[in-house]
Order: sequence, then C-alpha cells, then structure tokens
Amino acid sequence: MENERTNQEAKAAYDKAKNDIANLLGWYECELAKTPAEVNWAHVGTMKNVRGNLIETLCALSGFDAATIMESLEEAQMADGNA
Repeated sequence: MENERTNQEAKAAYDKAKNDIANLLGWYECELAKTPAEVNWAHVGTMKNVRGNLIETLCALSGFDAATIMESLEEAQMADGNA
C-alpha cells in the first residue's frame, strides 16, 4: 500500500513538472517571437547563453551529449540554408 502511494505521488510530481515545462516552452515561444528594434551584441550574447542552457537541459533530459545536439543543430541550419 505504501509503495503504491509513493508511486502515485511520484507520478503526480512528474506530471506537474512536465506540465510546468510545457508552459515554460510556451513562454519561450512568446519571447522568441519578439525582436528588438535594434539588435546589438548584448542581445546576441543573451541568446547564445540561453541556447547553451537549453542544450545542457536537453542533455539532462534526453541522455544525448552536447556534441550530438550541436551537430543536429548544425544540420538543421544547413537544411534551412542558414549555415
């Protein structure tokens, strides 16, 4: 009985975290839709920092290493013609 309750609590906590992540991704979409009137190097630095943090987070979530994720990003850029 105790094990079942613990499993249910773990599932509820997992689902809550998963839902929070989905909501945070929505916020990211909103922020990425914005573009400053005049882009400067501070904006570039901020975006590169966020990208690095997201890569680290994806490594933790997926089990892939950063090099694999970076390779995938480079392939996507080439496919989009943004290399």
